[in-house]
Amino acid sequence: MMIVIRFMLRIVLLPVQAMLTLLMLAIDFIGGLANLVCWVLGVFFVIGGICSFINGSASLGWQGLIVGIIVAVVPQALTIWGAEGIGCLKELLTRI
Repeated sequence: MMIVIRFMLRIVLLPVQAMLTLLMLAIDFIGGLANLVCWVLGVFFVIGGICSFINGSASLGWQGLIVGIIVAVVPQALTIWGAEGIGCLKELLTRI
């Protein structure tokens, strides 16, 4: 009886697995584009911060460096965590 219920659950969860796979692929694609754009913006902020250090404005230089690092790193972290979270959910559903 338990084998039949488990087999039925696997059949019911198959579309959920497929949708999670598509969602993970979409996150990877959109995340890759967002990471590229944010990386370029982050580089501009960091270069602006370095130029501010050269011109004598230390506080504006630090702000440029910090904002540049945050702009470049946060989207990449969200993309990685999102894909890993979906991967863990898929693994959990596979164990059923």
